[in-house]
Amino acid sequence: MVVEDEPLTRATLVSFLAQRGHQVRPASCVEACRAALRQERADIVLLDLGLPDEDGLSYARELRENGECGVIVVSERGEVTTRITALNDGADDYLTKPVHLDELAARVGSVARRRTAVGGARLRLGPVLLDVARRRVEAEGAEVALTRGEFDLLHKLAEAGGKIVSREALSEAVARGEGDLRSVDALVSRLRRKLPAPGETALIVTAPGFGYRLGVPVRPD
Repeated sequence: MVVEDEPLTRATLVSFLAQRGHQVRPASCVEACRAALRQERADIVLLDLGLPDEDGLSYARELRENGECGVIVVSERGEVTTRITALNDGADDYLTKPVHLDELAARVGSVARRRTAVGGARLRLGPVLLDVARRRVEAEGAEVALTRGEFDLLHKLAEAGGKIVSREALSEAVARGEGDLRSVDALVSRLRRKLPAPGETALIVTAPGFGYRLGVPVRPD
């Protein structure tokens, strides 16, 4: 799904991706995209931020909460703070206009491969259930609302299976290298507040001077 209000840009993206073998649908605004997704789901949404009816950042958060599609922001807004906000709140990737079409195709392929690789995965982290495909976290039978950054950090730690993950690697995972190490510490603090600790053991353990690891075993659910 290509969500872009500028007609020529929208037509260019749709035509290019169709030539690359994708089934592509256009939308000129958020409401048009919502209506189209109610009829048929999409694997990936290319999302402009400067849309006429609603801010793209808020819609990226909505798409993340639904968890059914990948989101790649394609926007003229190139400032670091906007990119970090978009990536933390819902986007899987971020491209600044004017975009190189071959790079766009590569990013679409990368997001599609990542989503295929994790499809259906449900991991049990002590008292926490991590549903990777739906991007949901449950604890004590109730869903826990996490930001994109919080979810991706927890997922990165789960992938390590109890091994220590450096703060640099966690920063790369949650902000594509645009964050800083203090943001990783802040995300860990928020996760510790939101998620229950399994008895006397910490869910996320600090490795002083290096990074973090999970303090519980990881197993398929």
